[in-house]
Amino acid sequence: METQRSRAEKVRVSIVIAVLESYVVLRWQLAHFENIIRELNAADSVEVIIVDDGSNPPNSPNRCYDYKLLLVYSNDQRPWSQPCARNLGAAYALGDYLLMTDIDHIISKEALASVLAFTGDKMMFPRQWGVLLHGGEVTQDIDLLVNYGLCPRAIEKNRLRAGMHANTFAIRKIIYNALRGYDESFCGKYGGDDTDFANRYSKLVASQMCAPHVKGPAIYVYPDPKRDVKGMFHTLRKKR
Repeated sequence: METQRSRAEKVRVSIVIAVLESYVVLRWQLAHFENIIRELNAADSVEVIIVDDGSNPPNSPNRCYDYKLLLVYSNDQRPWSQPCARNLGAAYALGDYLLMTDIDHIISKEALASVLAFTGDKMMFPRQWGVLLHGGEVTQDIDLLVNYGLCPRAIEKNRLRAGMHANTFAIRKIIYNALRGYDESFCGKYGGDDTDFANRYSKLVASQMCAPHVKGPAIYVYPDPKRDVKGMFHTLRKKR
């Protein structure tokens, strides 16, 4: 599905996030994007597309931001509908590249700068533990990370490294479209959709139709959103 949005303004990167409820952390994410987009002087090159995936009440921006922000609504009531939400966001995207991410992941300034300069096909990102403050600033304060659910033993073993995850990546939009995006048959049941997309990309690489993914700078991830000691994130039992 392609939308009728105007391409009069050139957009380099479209950041796509599917969100359900998570009202506070979404506001902090939007403030974070304002911070890093301003620091990179990239307001004309980046847009942020938030796909509200059935929140009750629906999300709405609490103020205006100094960058292109689009909020679209899926109104999908299935227990898990990220594949459809991501495809909907991609359909609205004007960017040459899609930066797909999740509400509990935090895109670093360095990662966004790398995607803005990227000329390859796909970029993946290592992760470190981190959280946002209310003004959108990233912190790796150990006491705060533990308060958000990070096990101290994990810090001792891995320091602040959290490993890669298949659900945050940058990809050339024409390749995303060639793959027909996420497989929407995964909607309604949790799990497998990110792995399926990554596997289909790997098959394109094996057929020499695109290049292997490259490793970009680190991004951040909230500790254990399933535990959610702060009550900031939705659960997968979303639908009423």
